[in-house]
Amino acid sequence: MLLIEEFLDNCYEISREISEEALNALIEYIEDNYERIDDPLLSDVEIQVKLEEFRNYIIEAKKLPTHRALKRLSHVRGMVERFKYNFLTYSVTCESSEFAKSLDVPIKYAKGVGPAREKLLRKLGIQTIGDLISFFPRDYEDRRKVIPLMYVRENEKITTKGILKSVEKTKKGDLIIVSALLQDGINQVILKWFNQEFKEMELKQLVGREVYVTGSVKRGFFGAMEIQNPEISLSDSPERTILPIYPLTENLTQRTIRKIIADNLPSICNLRDLIPKEILEERRLIDVWKAYTGMHFPKSSFHYKISRKRLAYEELLLFQTALYLSKRNVKQVGGIPKSFSGRLAEEFISKLPFKLTNAQKRAHAEIREDMRSPDPMNRLLQGDVGSGKTLVAELAIIDNYEAGYQSAFMVPTSILAIQHFQKLFNHLTELGIRVALLIGSTSQREKEKIKFALRNGDLDVVVGTHALIQEDVHFANLGLVIIDEQHRFGVKQREELISKGKVVDTLIMTATPIPRTLSLTLYGDLDVSVIDEMPPGRKEIKTFTLRHTRAKEVYKFVREQVLENGDQAYIVYPLIEQSEAINAKAAEDMYRTLSKEAFPDIPMGLLHGRMSDEEKSDVMSKFVRGEIKILVSTSVIEVGVDVPNATIMVIENAERFGLAQLHQLRGRVGRGEKQSYCFLIVSEAGEEAWDRLQFFASTNDGFKISEYDLRLRGPGEFFGTRQHGLPEFKVADIISDTELMLIAREDAKRIVENYPDSEIIREVYRIYGERIRFLDVG
Repeated sequence: MLLIEEFLDNCYEISREISEEALNALIEYIEDNYERIDDPLLSDVEIQVKLEEFRNYIIEAKKLPTHRALKRLSHVRGMVERFKYNFLTYSVTCESSEFAKSLDVPIKYAKGVGPAREKLLRKLGIQTIGDLISFFPRDYEDRRKVIPLMYVRENEKITTKGILKSVEKTKKGDLIIVSALLQDGINQVILKWFNQEFKEMELKQLVGREVYVTGSVKRGFFGAMEIQNPEISLSDSPERTILPIYPLTENLTQRTIRKIIADNLPSICNLRDLIPKEILEERRLIDVWKAYTGMHFPKSSFHYKISRKRLAYEELLLFQTALYLSKRNVKQVGGIPKSFSGRLAEEFISKLPFKLTNAQKRAHAEIREDMRSPDPMNRLLQGDVGSGKTLVAELAIIDNYEAGYQSAFMVPTSILAIQHFQKLFNHLTELGIRVALLIGSTSQREKEKIKFALRNGDLDVVVGTHALIQEDVHFANLGLVIIDEQHRFGVKQREELISKGKVVDTLIMTATPIPRTLSLTLYGDLDVSVIDEMPPGRKEIKTFTLRHTRAKEVYKFVREQVLENGDQAYIVYPLIEQSEAINAKAAEDMYRTLSKEAFPDIPMGLLHGRMSDEEKSDVMSKFVRGEIKILVSTSVIEVGVDVPNATIMVIENAERFGLAQLHQLRGRVGRGEKQSYCFLIVSEAGEEAWDRLQFFASTNDGFKISEYDLRLRGPGEFFGTRQHGLPEFKVADIISDTELMLIAREDAKRIVENYPDSEIIREVYRIYGERIRFLDVG
C-alpha cells in the first residue's frame, strides 16, 4: 500500500529528468501503483478528484506528440508541490474562533484544565496558554499505513488489521495474561495483554469482527509473532492519523494532553507572524499558524517537515539577529586602530628554537589585522590541544605592548595561571615587557603592589584567574583581553574584565575543538581563527581501552617507562576521595595504595582541587622539574598543563569522563618528541559507553571527537548551557540544521539593515534584552 505523499514523492523523483525515458518510467510507475494508494485522506472527495486529475494528466501524455508530452512532464514537479501545499497541509481557522484565548492567560483557564490538571501541566513548565501551544511533541506515531499481517516484522511498531478470533485468559503466578488471535484468513498474529484482566470481556465482544491493531511486534517464546499490550479500534472507526507523542509527567496520559492541546489550539490565532512576508515567500516558508498546527497535528509527514522547518528557521533567525545586533553595537562603539611595526614580535619569533606552523602564522596575521582595524577585535582562536595557541596569544600581547597598551590574560585555574605566567615571564621579560601573576593565593601585600602597578601603567601584562575581575583592579590603558578556555567563565565575568578598558580587543581561546554548527551558534558574532596544524615532530599518541582487570599490566608498563627511559606519567581518577554514592576509584586512596604496592621506589605526587594554590604550585613545580615521576591527580590537570617529559596518561574509570574531557587529559602528554601513550581503564561500562571509548581511542582528531560527542550528548550538555549563553531551542537542532542556520544568518543581516522597526527586531529585544550586550563577549 502507498500513502498519497509517498506516491507523489516518487513521481517527483522520476520527473527530475526531462526525457522520453523518464516520461515512460513515470507513466509505468503510475499505472502500476495508483491502485495501491490506501490513504485516510482519500475520504476527502476533493483530494480524490485532484489526484485523479493528476493521474490522467500524466497517463494521457501517451497520446500526445513527444514535445507536448515532455512539456507535461516538465510541469509534474510543480504540480506535486502545489498538491502537497494545498491538500497535505491545513491550519486552524482563525476568522471566527471563539476559543482563541490570549496567550498570556494562565493555564488554569484553558479549556479542559481543572485544578488537578493545572498542577500536572505546571510540572511540565506550562504556565500559560502560550506555553501550552508551544509545548511541542517529542515524537510522532504514524498510524496512517496499515501493514497486512503477512508483512508484519519483529521490532517494528505498526498498525495492522484482521479478524479477531479466540480470546483466553491464563494465569502464571501473579501474572494474568489475556491473549487473542488476529487472522486475515491465511496469516495470524497473537495479541497479548499483561495484568489487564478487564480486557477479556472487552475482547470477547469483538470476536468475529474486523479490527485495527497498533503496537510493537515481538517474537514470542515459541517463535510466533506477538503484539504486546496493543491498542484496538473497530475497522469502521480506526485512528489512521499521525499522533503526536508529548513528554509526560505522572498521571497525565497522551490522550489527555492531546485533547487539551487540540481544544486550545485556536489560541494560535493570537500569534504574530514575525517574519517579513517577502522573506517567507523567498525562503518558501509557511505561515506561523499553519506551522503550529502542523507541529501538533500534522495532516501528513510533509506538513510536519515544513512546519518544523518554519519554526526552526524562526528560532535561528531570532538568535542570529541578536548576534548581528550585538556585533553591530560593538562596531558602533568604535575602536582604536593600534599602531605598531611588528618588529618586536619578529624579533621574538627569530629567537624561537622552532618555526611557527603555517596555521599559527595565519592566525597571528588575522589577529594583527583586527588590532590595526578601527573596530574592536572580537576573535575566537580555536585549535586542538598542543597546536600552539598560547604562542599566538603571546605574539598578540607583544604587538599590543608595542602599540602602547596593557594586556590581561584570564584563565580558569590557578595551576594554568601559574604555568602561563612562568611561560610569559620567561619569554617576554627579555623584550622589556613587565609581567605579573594575580590569583587568589597571591599575598595581600603582593596584590596591592600589582594593582598599584596596573593602575599606574608600571605593569604591561597580568595573568590571573577570577581575581582579575575584582572591583579594585584597574588598568592605566588596557588594550587586549585574552580569555583561555572561556566556556568555564560566566558571560558577566568575561564582560567585567573587558569593561576595565575603554575599548578593548578581545581574543577568546579554546582547546575544545568546536564543530562548525556549534560555533555558528555560540560564536556567530565572533571572527574565528582555526589552528588546524600540529607542530612538526609530534608523534601521534597511542590510545588503548582496557578493562580494569588489566590495570596491573598498565602499572607495569608505567614502571618500565619511568625507570628505563626516564619518562613521567599521570594517573587520573574521577574522585578526590571515596564516595558511598559513586562506585569509582579516588585519587587520595589510590595514591596511598600505588605508593606502597605498585611504585614504592618511584617518587610520586598527589594533586587535586581541594589543595591550596601553594600546594598545587609546589607539586606541579616538582613534576615539571622531574622530582616527581608519577603524578596522581583528578581532572584538575585537564587544561593547559605542559610537561614535555610526561609521556603516559592513565585514566581510571574512564567511562565517567566526557569525550571532550578525555581529549583534554590525553593532550597533557605527547608534548615532546618521544612516543606517548594514553590508557583508558574501564570499570563499569555498558555497550554504548564502551563504543564511545573505543571511538575515542581510534582518533587523535579533536574535531572528529567533538562532532561525535555533540551528536551523542546533544548541545545542552556539550557545553555548560547557562555559562555559554547557548539558547535552548524548542524546535531547531544545531547539529542537523546547519544549512538553515546559514540561511538565517544571511537573513538576520537583511532584517537589521532593511527592517529596523520590524516586529522581529522588537521580539529579539524582548527575548534577549540585556543579553545582546553580553553576546559580543562570547
